[in-house]
Amino acid sequence: MTTWGSAAVSFGGLTAPWQLVEPMPLEVVFTRPERLRSGAGRTLQHWAGRLAAKYAVLRLLDEPVTAEHLGAVEVLPVPAPLCDRTAACLHGHPPGVRLIGVLDGREAAGTRIRVSVSHTADLAFAVALTSARLPEDHDLEAVTAWT
Repeated sequence: MTTWGSAAVSFGGLTAPWQLVEPMPLEVVFTRPERLRSGAGRTLQHWAGRLAAKYAVLRLLDEPVTAEHLGAVEVLPVPAPLCDRTAACLHGHPPGVRLIGVLDGREAAGTRIRVSVSHTADLAFAVALTSARLPEDHDLEAVTAWT
């Protein structure tokens, strides 16, 4: 496994999230919690950032880009300790990655996949990397707001 992956998603001229992933179905590429989170008044820029993070994770894992693989990379905010500990908080928590379905268990023992996302007016860019687990990583497994 490589130690990092990156991806860019262009969304200039697009008007709807499904256009980012067509011909793949939006409901397969984005999990239900992601769709709920992204659909809550978020811009297309937000959807593109989450998609770029998914692509970056697949490159990190050296996995092919398919709707099933994209949907197995769930990218949601990780609550800060001072928050009410829910992913619904709107205070800009950093994105966390959870591998589910066909990618469940792909993280190397003792590591965690982390992502960073940035945007311009029509481009989203993400970097995914593997790092050692930190003491606060146990909080991610305890978050029940993923579902």
